[in-house]
Amino acid sequence: MFNTIGIITKPNDPNSDKKASELSNLLEQKSVTIVRGGQIGEQADLIIVVGGDGSLLNTARNFVDKKIPILGINLGHLGFLADVPATKMQDIVTEVLNGNFTKEARHLLSCQIEQDGKVLGQYLALNDAVAHRTGTLKMLEFDLSIDGKFVSNQRADGLIITTPTGSTAYALSSGGPIMHPGVNAIGVVSICPHTMSHRPLLVPGESEIVVHIKESDEGATVNFDGQTSVPISAGQDIYVRQHKSSIHLLHPQNYDYFEIIRSKLHWGAKL
Repeated sequence: MFNTIGIITKPNDPNSDKKASELSNLLEQKSVTIVRGGQIGEQADLIIVVGGDGSLLNTARNFVDKKIPILGINLGHLGFLADVPATKMQDIVTEVLNGNFTKEARHLLSCQIEQDGKVLGQYLALNDAVAHRTGTLKMLEFDLSIDGKFVSNQRADGLIITTPTGSTAYALSSGGPIMHPGVNAIGVVSICPHTMSHRPLLVPGESEIVVHIKESDEGATVNFDGQTSVPISAGQDIYVRQHKSSIHLLHPQNYDYFEIIRSKLHWGAKL
């Protein structure tokens, strides 16, 4: 089913390189062509990420418009995205090559920073876009609008705009809801708002969200997936909408989203 596979490893990680070498040997035995680097986007019909959720987030942003499915091999603890344990890599990859897997679409966010109508930068996020204060205890003041309608003026430590995939990350620890990956929605979660009535908000996935920065005494920052940081100033706007393309994650055939949630969040465990 997959004839050419791209392998992506975690940078500067000997354990990732070692596991990728084992994977390469397996694929060669299966007569699969292996590509790396710049060839992946042009030739691969499957990408296997050997690392963790961070490596998979980066891969998703880089290749989302190529529409290449992604399989994640997790080298540490059970991951939300890279959910194939390294100890079961050979068996599960063999099953995937035989066509036995579950395929799941995940939405990304397309984010744009503007000032006075001029585009200053464009970014993608699979988990979330987070605007927050920088190096100060003073709050960030911003206006929130959705689909051209004013929602609220807020003073808070920041604001998280999250996909369902990112709902179990920063948004969850800030009091946001868990969203099943199949839900077509975007979450808006305030970080420590000055007014406690500002509660997490879910809007349709097709919505356009605009955050207008009104005051940032000592500077503010926008983070995308916690991996890319961009400074933002008063008077600038953050436009967020669903990206035109989705990524497709491959999972083992017995994949169970709720089993992963139970394991990661220790549901039912005795204190």
